[in-house]
Amino acid sequence: MKCAIMQPHYFPWPGYFNLMSKVDKFIFLDDAQFSKNSWHNRNLILSEKKKIWITVPLKSSKIKTKIMDKKIDTGKEWQLKHVKTLAQSYSKHLYSKDLFELLDFLQNVNYNNLSDLNTSIIKFIADKLKIKVEFINSSLFSIDDKRTTKLIKILEKIEATEYLSPKGGEEYLKSDNFEKLTTVKLKINNYESKNYNQKNLDKFISNLSIIDVIANCGWTGTAKYVK
Repeated sequence: MKCAIMQPHYFPWPGYFNLMSKVDKFIFLDDAQFSKNSWHNRNLILSEKKKIWITVPLKSSKIKTKIMDKKIDTGKEWQLKHVKTLAQSYSKHLYSKDLFELLDFLQNVNYNNLSDLNTSIIKFIADKLKIKVEFINSSLFSIDDKRTTKLIKILEKIEATEYLSPKGGEEYLKSDNFEKLTTVKLKINNYESKNYNQKNLDKFISNLSIIDVIANCGWTGTAKYVK
């Protein structure tokens, strides 16, 4: 049984969904520590041919607050602002109708918690992309270990036989002797995003949220792209 483990990000990049499409179980590492200025509560889109951030406003908390305990500042009407920004940025794109389905979902969700918000958005997109996978929150296991030891305990808890890690995790997993500490087989997902047609751009702009792919390729095209 193949498994991947990732922290819940806000509108992740395409590689996040590529990883998800290759496993049987996908674990949201929701009890990891929240990182300021990370992908946890923000991501990049294109507006007038330039990269801009869309950021979920959060309430102040202690440094070691877990993602699942991080509270959204719901008094800032951020959802309406994000929907307006995305609608204005992508309204003339070929598949704006598909994107507006996602914006309607975003506008109507009601969460005070960052992790719940992110996982609900990710699950909605995964369903639209026809990615069949079982989702599990790591917090259900109440494992207090850190880094590789925590991952291994989660994998063994669900009886995984193979762990698929994104390329970015390869170095620390090997330095932590992952393969010597468990019988779970380690595989690295060497996903590299390819260029797709971006409206009115002569030079491709990479490292954007899945939002940009959906607006330019639609649900069907995005499903093919991420897989």
